[in-house]
Amino acid sequence: MSLSPALITETARSLLIRYGLPDVSMRRLAKELGVAPGALYYHVSSKQELLTQVAQAILVPLRAERTDPRTLMLRLRELMLPLRDSGDLLLLAYALDPQLPPAHVLPAQLRAQGWGEGDAARATAAVMRFALGAIATEQNQRLLNADQNTGEMPGEGPQAVEAEQIYLHGLEALLGGASLRA
Repeated sequence: MSLSPALITETARSLLIRYGLPDVSMRRLAKELGVAPGALYYHVSSKQELLTQVAQAILVPLRAERTDPRTLMLRLRELMLPLRDSGDLLLLAYALDPQLPPAHVLPAQLRAQGWGEGDAARATAAVMRFALGAIATEQNQRLLNADQNTGEMPGEGPQAVEAEQIYLHGLEALLGGASLRA
């Protein structure tokens, strides 16, 4: 098996899902791939770049979606929630790459709905920060409430319903703000 950026990214994604973000290290990744840690740096310049590539891989389904901003942000939540620590990962990746999907299309979608250019850019930043923070918070709450015996995370129940309602309310407040439109 030849070492490649795609293999490195997929293996890092697998580690994220199995062990969580704190345990995705270059050393652990190298061990998983059966190479020296230095070999990774030929393909990936830093852990930050690696994590951004993992985030990009997770968000591939959103690259082709051309729907309204609210639906796109609901799809983001649906895509991320089942993936352990993806909220924390995407918060980091978005800080490093503000064009991370779906932020790469939101300004144009908002402008098409009548938002001014500056307002669309600021609304995109606000929506992305809200969405990623809300998803990370929900994932962390689920992790804290996981069954201590099985590690199974609750996905249903009053807390999950409340988290979804908060997310929907936040999206409506940010995307439905007529006073911010040009």
